[in-house]
Amino acid sequence: MRLCLLIIAAVFSACSIEDPSVVEFDLQRILLSDNAPFEAYFENPEPYTRADKQVNLFYAMSNGDTIKVSICEFETATLAKAFFYNSDDIEEKAEYLIGNERKRFIRHGRRLFIFSYMFSISEKSSTLDSIIRFTKRFPAADTSASAGFQNFSLKNSNADKDVSVQRDSFLGIEAPFNMLIRRYGDADFTWACAYSSGVVSEKDWETYKTKWQNNVYGSDSTALVGRLSNGIVIAVYGNLDKARMHSVYAEFKELVR
Repeated sequence: MRLCLLIIAAVFSACSIEDPSVVEFDLQRILLSDNAPFEAYFENPEPYTRADKQVNLFYAMSNGDTIKVSICEFETATLAKAFFYNSDDIEEKAEYLIGNERKRFIRHGRRLFIFSYMFSISEKSSTLDSIIRFTKRFPAADTSASAGFQNFSLKNSNADKDVSVQRDSFLGIEAPFNMLIRRYGDADFTWACAYSSGVVSEKDWETYKTKWQNNVYGSDSTALVGRLSNGIVIAVYGNLDKARMHSVYAEFKELVR
């Protein structure tokens, strides 16, 4: 009876983890073309990815090639997408010759998969099919804060399809937090609504607010920026008139709250 209770508890515990971190995975069970990695280890993420975690796995292929797979894990799916927003030359699923290696970059959920190998992988190869299936084995739950944008609409406005990300700075000011941004427009105005990807501490907010108020983008600008009681920083900016900007800000504030 005690064993049954332990099993049931384990099942419920596993089900409660919708999107476990890659650090919880048994690396030897992550197969590529039905092969286990002959080497696997965690390391600090490559700076250019700006990921939170990274694991490298190496697989021996039947053609004599070795495929290195770097799994870069981000806090949210939107931050994973930001890798492509901020890398103008990189598109998903395209093959790139970088140095003496070929690479493919594929995003699935909040993870970026970087496949490095020596020989070209054609679009019709079984290896490529295996690579695509490889990424699908990982949970793809979109934990992104951008999900709050899905039901967001303002009267007579057209929203961009994608949410972009601004890191390190926002409205021309150094910012210790990331902002998720969606742009809108109608026949007369264009503007953007933005909010932080997570809770911003009061200290970080005060530091940013002071810099912003002392900058040309500060209190005399058309931007409205504030921190809500739940710690989320929001902003509305663009070529809106004052009355409409305050109206949009109030509507957006209620949405994010």
